[in-house]
Amino acid sequence: MTGLLVTLYGRESCPPCIRTKKLLDQAGVAFLYVDIDEDPDALEGLTEQDWVTALPVIITPELQWCGYRPEHIRTITTRYGPS
Repeated sequence: MTGLLVTLYGRESCPPCIRTKKLLDQAGVAFLYVDIDEDPDALEGLTEQDWVTALPVIITPELQWCGYRPEHIRTITTRYGPS
């Protein structure tokens, strides 16, 4: 258990993943980044779910989504960003 509440699954060659990672970094949100090229088994179980259709995949206690979603990033920034 990492203690982090936000997990971002992506790959270094994925522009939406890069943008999402950058926004989280800029907002000061601590997150676990999982590069699926380095750990291809990381998405096991997630890819069987209907909502996982693109990268990045972001998991938080309240929200789960895939793709570049700035509105969701703003939501988790207010919850998990620095006070």
